[in-house]
Amino acid sequence: MPNPIRVCIVGAGRFAQCFIPLFKCHPRVDGVSLCDVDPDRLSSEAARFGIRRTFLSYGEALAARDVDAVAIFTERWTHAPMTLEALEAGKHVFSSVPAATTLDELDALVDAVRRTGLVYMMGE
Repeated sequence: MPNPIRVCIVGAGRFAQCFIPLFKCHPRVDGVSLCDVDPDRLSSEAARFGIRRTFLSYGEALAARDVDAVAIFTERWTHAPMTLEALEAGKHVFSSVPAATTLDELDALVDAVRRTGLVYMMGE
């Protein structure tokens, strides 16, 4: 079996709340952390889902050694920039749709995946 992966869910809004249980029960996921800029929402959703490790800053999540991948559930226009930042930080990425809002962003995503050799997945 491949190595387990530790995932940070980025964005704790309603859409992410549907995916948190899925990541938590996935047999290859060894740990789930949560990142949100709203401290009240971060605290309440972390408690609701039994998540101990939290981040108020995306940069802090990307710098964490105990995060192998991020799952991005933020505003749609942030998906491509946040994905590129994560790939550059050495993290695998799952993002909700859309992957990007321009063709240039899509080209940049493809180039970053090729260059880094990391996994990018868009899903919903």
